[in-house]
Amino acid sequence: MDDELAEARGEGSGRKREFHSRTNALDTLKEIDLSGKTYAITGTTSGIGIETARALALKGAHVVMFNRNIVESEKLKKRIEEEKPDVKIDFISCDLNSLQSAKAAADEFLSKHWPLHGLILNAGVFAPTVKFTFDNFESHFGVNHLAQFLLAKELLPALRQSSPARIVFVSSVSSSHTGLKAEMTRSEKLNKLCPENANEFYYKLYAYSKMCQVLTAFKIHRDEFVSHGISTYAIHPGTMIGTGIILFQFHIALHTN
Repeated sequence: MDDELAEARGEGSGRKREFHSRTNALDTLKEIDLSGKTYAITGTTSGIGIETARALALKGAHVVMFNRNIVESEKLKKRIEEEKPDVKIDFISCDLNSLQSAKAAADEFLSKHWPLHGLILNAGVFAPTVKFTFDNFESHFGVNHLAQFLLAKELLPALRQSSPARIVFVSSVSSSHTGLKAEMTRSEKLNKLCPENANEFYYKLYAYSKMCQVLTAFKIHRDEFVSHGISTYAIHPGTMIGTGIILFQFHIALHTN
């Protein structure tokens, strides 16, 4: 075992980590049966969204994919069914560039009267070529935060009825790179976090959207954990992983240096 893996597992530090940088999605669910559980996930057509949906479905959960790309969604469903023919996977069309589409997707889910034990808000954009959403919001803010905030808000009734439940915002350590200062006024902070234009460097815009997710997670957890048993998390998925966002970041760096 190499030194890096030994350090990741906490060897020699008096503690032992259960998971580390080489852990895959199915490893984290070892010996866990998710039969009877329903999870809704945004952005399952690339990167960690694919593996999240796959692992949950293979462990018995009913997985509901909220995606824009119908073709890729069907491909993923077929791929998982080839591994386990009796998986339960459904697809709801959801374009996070449109608040109307996000609201319609939530309404469609609720109309099915499915339970909802976990909502994983995984989708995201990074340096998109289209700078504004259909509703004329800056794209990072509109897609990464606003549309998925709307999904979470609209799906709260299903989460409450299925308690204990959890919401996971796939945020980023980039949320700490906003450059916001404690001495800034609330108005100044909001103007940064909710930009009206796309003039700033794309990484800053991405960081702002990820900070919005972190703040939203804190707020929902405060409001929902004690009263309704909903745990809310904002997580960093790791930086050196083959997600579409990271690969795109590498592509940009390669062609601008």
